[in-house]
Amino acid sequence: MLEPTAVEPQSLSQIPFKLLEETIRQLRSTRNDIIRYAVWNVRNLTDEEFNRTDDRKLLGYFRQDLLETRFLSKGRRIDLIQLWKWFDDQMSGTEPMLVDGEELFLNIKDKDLEKVRKRIAEIQAFLPTLRSEDLEAFRRVKYKLRRTVMRLTYDLHHLFKRLEKYRKNFGAVAALRPERVTLEAVAEIPEPPPMVDEQEEV
Repeated sequence: MLEPTAVEPQSLSQIPFKLLEETIRQLRSTRNDIIRYAVWNVRNLTDEEFNRTDDRKLLGYFRQDLLETRFLSKGRRIDLIQLWKWFDDQMSGTEPMLVDGEELFLNIKDKDLEKVRKRIAEIQAFLPTLRSEDLEAFRRVKYKLRRTVMRLTYDLHHLFKRLEKYRKNFGAVAALRPERVTLEAVAEIPEPPPMVDEQEEV
């Protein structure tokens, strides 16, 4: 595998089309896993249901969502942070992105991506409380944790929509690009008329 090299920072709007396509594909997969598994229990509770649900049951919901986000082969499981890192390590250049059999390193500095990174970091700070199963500590943070988890879903949705907008912009530029003229056609294009000196016109 290639060794990481110094890569100039780029925003998501600046990366080439093939890299953008692969980024969208991987973000879609990551976002879908997060929506289906990492926030499923809590996201499907109304505010009233959340307030009425027993705290021990809520703690179980959060543990299942955030600590046991995805089950892999042979009984292995990963938490939300690991799931996100599989995608984001490629955005930060920790791991290469494979495009058409070529390993490419990125260094994405983008405000919409930073919002998601910040939200993931906020959730990570709650995980020790969930792992400890300390019910009193959980009661103190449960509302803040729920708000943070819900905001993560909004930030992911916004990031994905921005990427789709960038992809549409590529298509718009391609449509506006003038058709390439062949060399044979160039030979048939007449020369423009000579410029007339203003003094001669007088």
